[in-house]
Amino acid sequence: MTADDGVNVTIDRDEVIRPNPRSTFRELSEGSGGVLLHLDTAAYHGLNEVGVAIWSLIEGGITYGDLLDGLRAKISDAPASLDDDVAAFLEELRVRDLVLIGPEAPSAAGE
Repeated sequence: MTADDGVNVTIDRDEVIRPNPRSTFRELSEGSGGVLLHLDTAAYHGLNEVGVAIWSLIEGGITYGDLLDGLRAKISDAPASLDDDVAAFLEELRVRDLVLIGPEAPSAAGE
């Protein structure tokens, strides 16, 4: 899959994904998704149920490979495009400064 600008998004399975400490999450009513808020910009980002599942898995920091494995365990009929779809979604969150992606994403304790 490609990001909105047409560039292929690649995340290594060993890269760590974690929320930016300057973002916060609120789940809406059951089955309604959730909302991310960047505390510095006050920009909101809506999440559907799959987005909520991804956020719940990355909250403590997780490798991309473990995130994909966890999603496949939660989604019974995961599409073949799951890896690409998740990579594009995470890239969108990274561009909005809502997640940190890298070989060693900084821990909340170190900030």
